[in-house]
Amino acid sequence: MLAQTLTTLVAIATCAAGAALNPAAFAASDVIRKDFVILGGGASGTYAAIALKDKGKSFVVVEKGGRLGGHARTYYDPKTGKGVDFGLQIYLNDSVVTNFFDRLNTPYTAVSPTQFGSPFIHADFAKKVLMPNYSRGSLGQDYLDDLAKFNPGANDLTYLKTPVDPALTLTWPEYIEQTGLSNASAYAAFNRPAIPGRLREDLALYVFNDLNDVMIREGQRYGAIVNANRDNSQLYRNAQAELGSSVLYNSQIIDGIRANNNVRLVVNTPTGRKLIVAKQVIIAMPRILSNMQTLGLDSKEKALISQITGGQYYGGVVNNTGLMQTAAYPNRGVDTAWNVPDVPSVVTISPSPVDGFHYYWYTSLQATTRTVIESAVRDAISTLQTLTGAAKTTPNFVDYQDFTPLQLRVSADNINSGFYQKFNAMQGYKGTWYVSAFNVPGSSQLFKNTMDLLPQIIAAAGN
Repeated sequence: MLAQTLTTLVAIATCAAGAALNPAAFAASDVIRKDFVILGGGASGTYAAIALKDKGKSFVVVEKGGRLGGHARTYYDPKTGKGVDFGLQIYLNDSVVTNFFDRLNTPYTAVSPTQFGSPFIHADFAKKVLMPNYSRGSLGQDYLDDLAKFNPGANDLTYLKTPVDPALTLTWPEYIEQTGLSNASAYAAFNRPAIPGRLREDLALYVFNDLNDVMIREGQRYGAIVNANRDNSQLYRNAQAELGSSVLYNSQIIDGIRANNNVRLVVNTPTGRKLIVAKQVIIAMPRILSNMQTLGLDSKEKALISQITGGQYYGGVVNNTGLMQTAAYPNRGVDTAWNVPDVPSVVTISPSPVDGFHYYWYTSLQATTRTVIESAVRDAISTLQTLTGAAKTTPNFVDYQDFTPLQLRVSADNINSGFYQKFNAMQGYKGTWYVSAFNVPGSSQLFKNTMDLLPQIIAAAGN
């Protein structure tokens, strides 16, 4: 009797879900029929949308925020109109990137040698001491040789070999000790940008992926470009203008079913609920469970996606700091292993091209409020004012962004159990394709991977 009751309840729930996803339950004007639906309007989603538009395909983008661009975040000084980029900083100078900039009529230029700060003033914000002898290190031939040994999987986790080399699932300090990596290379790796959480617990695999061949070239001055107006959001504003009503802003998926060439998603939009009927869905948002659970995941998908976590990372813009305009102020640990600061903490206070403005990054181990973060930044600025003899001004916070979840990871055990091979094999499963940051770390690689995958996605839709 109990089994029969449970079966009946499941059947009723299934019928109710099916009814909610039936076009007949919506006004005709609230049913959006497209070949493709793109979830997320960051780097990958925007690139995919423009590429599909250029190929004459029908699509709709669902973006939970009010703008395109993801981590490309810019504050505009109301007095001068100039921008302060406090998210995405640079791009690789290759044809995939420059063609995309050209396609969207966006100017670019080579990165300035002093863009990220001159001088670097290292300090322990917690202990309130300067560290004038700190060296950021530089990647030596030993690092490059090891990276080559682990490629192509280190450059792009799509190609990670199985079984995974045991060295890659060591923490970075364990890897340094086991391999005898030079201090210069070790410190350079600890100084890679925008890494959330406890750096000493990062696995070697993720260090090599973060500092892969592409990212190393981006770090070389001749290999990187930036928006010529120092406004990395311009690329995405231009995309917004071109995509027009093909993007649903401030919208989120609340229900869905997926099968090959039969994707149905219910979307909450500012103008009410819509039903999207599409052939294929392109996931261009962070593939964590909280983002994906309304898509009707099956047990295989849920088992893999639930293994993925992202770090807590925040940024903002502040003026009236009294600090040197051109200087960068990284936070260090004067007596911690590898001089890595404890978490939670301010990561850095960095210069901008707009007089009087700096931007900051902050990381923690759990969700943190803007009030707490700005208080920590205020304390750090006060400390730096004292240490450097700067004027004791009161900082003014003018912009803020939560970049969480940043740098998606899985555990060493899951890596060794073949996580990446299993997940990468799900491309196209149930009409679902993944192009967001996961296997590669930066926009430049995201553009290329999306470009390479699109022919398969289009073919799957029968186009």
